[in-house]
Amino acid sequence: MKKKTIWSLALALALVVSAIGTATSAFAATSAPMEPVTKIATENEDAIWEQIEAVEEKSDAIFQRNAALWEKLDEICNALPDDYDFTNFDEAAFIRSTNALTEAEKETLLADIKELNGLDAEMEALYAQLPDCDNMPLYEKALEKADPKVLDEIDTLEQEYDRVCEKHADLWDKVDEAYFDLPDDYDFDNYDEAAFIRSLTFLTDAEKDALIADYNRLTEIDGRLCELYDSIWGNTGCESGICPL
Repeated sequence: MKKKTIWSLALALALVVSAIGTATSAFAATSAPMEPVTKIATENEDAIWEQIEAVEEKSDAIFQRNAALWEKLDEICNALPDDYDFTNFDEAAFIRSTNALTEAEKETLLADIKELNGLDAEMEALYAQLPDCDNMPLYEKALEKADPKVLDEIDTLEQEYDRVCEKHADLWDKVDEAYFDLPDDYDFDNYDEAAFIRSLTFLTDAEKDALIADYNRLTEIDGRLCELYDSIWGNTGCESGICPL
């Protein structure tokens, strides 16, 4: 299935949510009414996430400007034998050593890698400024006060989401391939998932109907999960709807 941004949540929030299954049983015996929501978003955190998003956009732009060349490099790597020793794999060194690229292509990719490494360093520095994932009293306090019914619903919806994604995984893989083969000048700003699926000639009408039905259900689950997360953690920045990366 094509990569999608399911929820625009903070990294720390996402990590806490992974523990919901355990937390649900732990708090199930608590019958006390849900206490006021603990607001976790701060102006400082919002600013950091905006910077992180900006760095991610820069990284994406670097890949996009030489997309065909990066795809060529992927093909070269995929052609390596199964027993190739990827231990301590150095992408830059591999590029320099391969005979499948011209010198000009190598220089272009190496320049991109240098920029990407710099952006990775920026990203790490920004993430380091976010709350420590091992010590998040505000997140944990809000979770402890959450209604067990809300936690149960979150767990149920997350499991359903996974099931829907896996139900037609083979078809979504085909959609993936078609999506990433789109030309660079494709109008991604007005991308519509259902319309894109309808346009794929290699799918039968029944397969298209099945995928669109799955996508619509995933969108519904996504929207409800956003509401539930916000009810626990306040304004998480979660937005309803599944957006293609």
